[in-house]
Amino acid sequence: MSIIQQFIKQARPHWQDYTHHEFVQQLAKGTLPKNAFQHYLKQDYLFLFQYSRAISLGIYKAENFAQIRQAQQANDELLKEIELHIQFCNEWGISEKELFSTQESSACVAYTRYVLDCGIKGGLAELYTAIAPCAIGYAEIAKYIVEQQLSPENNPYQAWIDAYASPSFQQAAQDLALFLEELCASLSPQQLQSLQAIFNTATRMESAFWQMGLDLS
Repeated sequence: MSIIQQFIKQARPHWQDYTHHEFVQQLAKGTLPKNAFQHYLKQDYLFLFQYSRAISLGIYKAENFAQIRQAQQANDELLKEIELHIQFCNEWGISEKELFSTQESSACVAYTRYVLDCGIKGGLAELYTAIAPCAIGYAEIAKYIVEQQLSPENNPYQAWIDAYASPSFQQAAQDLALFLEELCASLSPQQLQSLQAIFNTATRMESAFWQMGLDLS
């Protein structure tokens, strides 16, 4: 069993709450209220900005060029996601001006600053463990929706599902999991236990982010 598989297994029921959240279920069925998705999109834009800062921290924390390359590639993929995100927002009637003037929700602040804090105080293992639930969880969610054929015809959120089910995003999530596996290979059981706590917290933060979307908070 890989490190990520162990983290996910030991993070239950938090992982289940995150990947099968009511927000996700409504999105898959196409029944999610439009204003909930719009609110999520605006907050996710702010989230991605902070997420990019966190990944960039991986360059500062790197101990060799291979680790710098990993962080750079991850950020390149993220910047592509941000461009796609802005496109989504335009399609849903959200201008860049509105994005720039949106105030961060409490859920967004709590989650992103937690990830940054893990990276600042810890090393690469702590940073990428805090980052992992986002990329790996989104890949799992989209893949599950597609494989189980949960999305009906003419689902207004199909483009979002397709983006995270795409081969490029699935590969990026897999690359992150493999990199984290390398970082954890020589760690002690005590160190892995500390990382498990980080993974659990970040997973709970993901659920809170979905709930923020539903509650319009």
